[in-house]
Amino acid sequence: MTRVRRFLVASRIAVGFSILALAFTAGAGTVSRAEAQPGFPHIALWAFPGGFRDSSLYRPNRCIGLFQAGLADSIAERARTVTVRWKRDRRAEARADFGGYRIYRSIGSPDTSEMMLIRRFSRNSGDERTWNFSVVDTNTLEFRCQGRVAGDSVVTFVDPDSNGNYVKVCKRLDNSGRCLSRGDSIFVLLPPPGPHDGFRIWYSITYEARNTNDNNYLDLFVPGPYDTSGDYSKCGTYGDSTTCPRVNLNNKAANRMAFPVEVTAGPTPNLEHVGVVPNPYRAQEAWDQPGAHEIHFINLPVKATIKIYTVSGDLVTTLTHDDPVHDFERWNLKNQAGRDVASGIYMYRIESASLSFQNRFIVVR
Repeated sequence: MTRVRRFLVASRIAVGFSILALAFTAGAGTVSRAEAQPGFPHIALWAFPGGFRDSSLYRPNRCIGLFQAGLADSIAERARTVTVRWKRDRRAEARADFGGYRIYRSIGSPDTSEMMLIRRFSRNSGDERTWNFSVVDTNTLEFRCQGRVAGDSVVTFVDPDSNGNYVKVCKRLDNSGRCLSRGDSIFVLLPPPGPHDGFRIWYSITYEARNTNDNNYLDLFVPGPYDTSGDYSKCGTYGDSTTCPRVNLNNKAANRMAFPVEVTAGPTPNLEHVGVVPNPYRAQEAWDQPGAHEIHFINLPVKATIKIYTVSGDLVTTLTHDDPVHDFERWNLKNQAGRDVASGIYMYRIESASLSFQNRFIVVR
């Protein structure tokens, strides 16, 4: 079985679980359900590596039509690419205060305070270019486009192909860096940095509120129970929780993936492409989570043995890699006794079948 085929088989398995997730509003493994309260504002959300492709028909006004069938290879193998899909909520979109969907992403940690807004699909005035779906009929709750029923209840978002903000840029600049003429500028989709191979990635989705007086583009407020955290500074009466603000059920933690997704280009048989990232390793970098120091051996074949030595030739530890989908192996920077290794230069040797490759890397504590 070829590398691409193994990748596609694994991705199709993930998609199969995704379909089950829609049926039961749940999910498992990489295809994860959002941890939220049942019913509104719950959004069924899942993700998997690669770029999803379908054969939906597009209406002249960009609405998506009836789904015909999946393509022969519906998952395109791409490095640093994640497909995020979610099920639209008819009740939510029929609300007068519904303004769209907001996609957030965090790398290395599920902490919602570290999540970055990477894409808006907005119904707010002036944001029509971000919405290419059908519209809910408030009477029948059907998805309709140009008077016809549309089959786009599941939305596909490919990160980073279809994310980013529209920015006005000049096609030609003068010596001072200004546009040559007032009409000499265009809007382009400027994407933020994409997902990183081998990094754990979490996604979350929220509803955007419909703008009223100000163009503030806020998350829709869905009142929940009273805030009983014990902080009465914002309450009307100290000690009386019923005078406290209500919790917003529409928040990033409520509709966050329960499990992360990991991006990978797939195994490679060429050991000369094997590398270590980051190299040198420096503690306290942004990707390092407390108590979770690690480096990645990347571009590995399906099966390999990784041996790590000190420069004096002492064996530090041995790692076994056996994965038909992922091309990397993690090392937690601990020796065989479970102790953290010291700063210094280390040698590694990759053995696979009758081939071997060796190189070095640096650890800076």
